[in-house]
Amino acid sequence: MKKIVLTLAASLIALSAVAQKVVVYPKTGEAITYNMEEIDHIEFLPASSEPSDEKSFTVQEFFCTNGENRIYGKFYRPKGVETGAKLPTVILSHSANLTADAMNAYASAIAEDGMNAYAFDFCGACEESRSDGNTEEMTVFTEVADLKAVIACIKAADGVDADKICLLGSSMGGLVSALTAEDETLGIKGLILFYPAFNIPDLIAMLDSFGGSLGNLGGLGGSTGMGYSEAFCNAMRGYDVYANIGTFPRRVAIFHGSEDIIVKISYSEKAVEKYPDATLFTIQGANHGFNSDNLGSFGSMMGGSADYDSQVIPEMLNQLHIALTPTR
Repeated sequence: MKKIVLTLAASLIALSAVAQKVVVYPKTGEAITYNMEEIDHIEFLPASSEPSDEKSFTVQEFFCTNGENRIYGKFYRPKGVETGAKLPTVILSHSANLTADAMNAYASAIAEDGMNAYAFDFCGACEESRSDGNTEEMTVFTEVADLKAVIACIKAADGVDADKICLLGSSMGGLVSALTAEDETLGIKGLILFYPAFNIPDLIAMLDSFGGSLGNLGGLGGSTGMGYSEAFCNAMRGYDVYANIGTFPRRVAIFHGSEDIIVKISYSEKAVEKYPDATLFTIQGANHGFNSDNLGSFGSMMGGSADYDSQVIPEMLNQLHIALTPTR
């Protein structure tokens, strides 16, 4: 069977009186005749419905600096923006042991929605990081310093509205984003957190009680090459996360999977009570990560699926728009 798809603006279809043939009369060229038994059905489609693989945004490498360290990042920019226009911008911070690539789905969706997005590699985050630095020196607080340096850099970049910057972070990047947003001098307009790792001090304390360290937990550290140094553990040992978050006065949206085995949702339930304007979005069935790129260690175990972006992305965009409304 043939499937005939015709652009309405380009063709005129005439059926014979006995309806045994279809004759197509193009604006140019010879008429084409089809026998009815050859035809499955006819569709009239607008000319604009032609499929296209062309993206509505561009992605370019863009480096920032923190002291002597160069920070690798990718700038996602919408196409078709007027020359000189300055757009709201979302800075995305990845999870532990990952890179900026883990945030591609969210950065792409933000750019498709008409905002800028910048995702970057933390210094020393993992062996695959394209930024300077090494894993032995990386701590949550060196990552806070990286993010603050990135904010200053992106505010000065072409096409960025420096007064409309939002932060989005996943897991440890969520913790880093939350701590960073507490600095009111940065003027952050909104905060989106995916399963923020507010439990890191508790993990360290638990392992200390067994005479170990976070670097000795398989999959999270040590000899696997995926873990945290003693400097990392020392920096967070005994740290009270909840005493250092919660004063950020603008919109906070926390997305957390109901089946997260890395960071229990109770940590976000406690956090959302700290902020004056916060909402917790529970993603039923999700583990520690909402797609295959941003799953953390063990994230796909115990029934957790990696396909939740269809739920997460629309609400993520909605929350960004709420955060960027002029009344806030």
